[in-house]
Amino acid sequence: MFGQGTTLTVHPKVKDPNPTVYQLRSPQSSDTSVCLFTDFDSNQVNMEQIMGSEGSTVHKTNSTVLNMEILGSKSNGIVTWGNTSDAGCTDTFNETIPFASSLEIPCNAKLVEKSFETDINLNSQNLSVIVFRILLLKVVGFNLLMTLRLWSS
Repeated sequence: MFGQGTTLTVHPKVKDPNPTVYQLRSPQSSDTSVCLFTDFDSNQVNMEQIMGSEGSTVHKTNSTVLNMEILGSKSNGIVTWGNTSDAGCTDTFNETIPFASSLEIPCNAKLVEKSFETDINLNSQNLSVIVFRILLLKVVGFNLLMTLRLWSS
């Protein structure tokens, strides 16, 4: 492709992301929270400590693993939720993992981007495709009906 004697060396600059904990708390109750643990290696997390404090109920999903051992990367995720204020978010990792600040990343389902608008051209194109499909089905049905009527006579 490049000619004889030409070599191509690719050095990816992809780095492993640092493990992060995202904590969401209910605005109505201070006793309900959800934690999302992302981008950690399997030996970084202490699964026994996720279960929460004594007398509290913490539910956790099974760890989700994307096998990227060939690339030497990691991608694990765990979601916990419960009736405690931290839902097992603290002291889960064997090392200090920073919490993602809720001030930096707003998590409000009612928050809608002001720049979000529907595209009129895209909507009209979708409508015209639907109309053409209905027209095609009517034409095919009419042709089939006329063909069967001619064969029967």
